[in-house]
Amino acid sequence: MAIHEAAAALVLHQGLEHATIEAIADAAGVSPRTFFNYFPSKDDAVLGMRPPSLDPVLLDGFVIGHDLLDQVSKLLLAVARSSYADGDLVRRQELMHRHPHLGQRRKEYLVEAEELVRQAVAAILATDPGWSVGIEGFDVQETARMLVMVAAVPLRFALTSPAYGTPPGVTPQNLASSLNLFHHVHGKLS
Repeated sequence: MAIHEAAAALVLHQGLEHATIEAIADAAGVSPRTFFNYFPSKDDAVLGMRPPSLDPVLLDGFVIGHDLLDQVSKLLLAVARSSYADGDLVRRQELMHRHPHLGQRRKEYLVEAEELVRQAVAAILATDPGWSVGIEGFDVQETARMLVMVAAVPLRFALTSPAYGTPPGVTPQNLASSLNLFHHVHGKLS
């Protein structure tokens, strides 16, 4: 956390090009070598991000049922959140606004989170006779990929909706509201 705080503060005050790894490490009170034990790059330290992980405990109680989309959305949110160190969401948004390539880095981690969830969902679907053969000529891997992509829609809606105020972010309440809206829209389309 100290490395992230130092990196974000230096970039906000001195600019990205002047916030070197050595300066960040010095401000955090660690060696440059220690810096790389926690973050693979300066951009990751500035954002306070690390590769996502899927804790197997998150899959406890995961069952294929009528709320499968909701379960996958919640799982995707938890895995995506595993990438973030605690920190100021408003400051993170400001950093990405000032340095748009940082937003691209965040997207790369979100794609990694989606892949972890896709793998887990495919493994779960593969154990269920109703899902294991896939759907309409698409195998279980492709079916899981589509399910994860669809489950990301309510998350993206909650994350980008100005109605949810500041600081930006997804809470259980706005995710539930987004999932509810998604189900209503889907019902009207079906």
